Amino acid sequence: MAGLPLDDWQFYVVSAAFLAAAWLIVRPLWPRKDASGACPNCASSAPKRPRKTGLTVEGKRP
Repeated sequence: MAGLPLDDWQFYVVSAAFLAAAWLIVRPLWPRKDASGACPNCASSAPKRPRKTGLTVEGKRP
């Protein structure tokens, strides 16, 4: 059984490239917190946006 090639410089270059790519892929999946400590991507802390238009059926106003 072969071990890791710890004496080969290419092993470290490829490992660093893999870790950087993995970080770029996984980083957007974690929720971010703003300065106030609230999570802007979480549904529970998201502010409710007002509706810009009312719901209409067949062009009639409610």
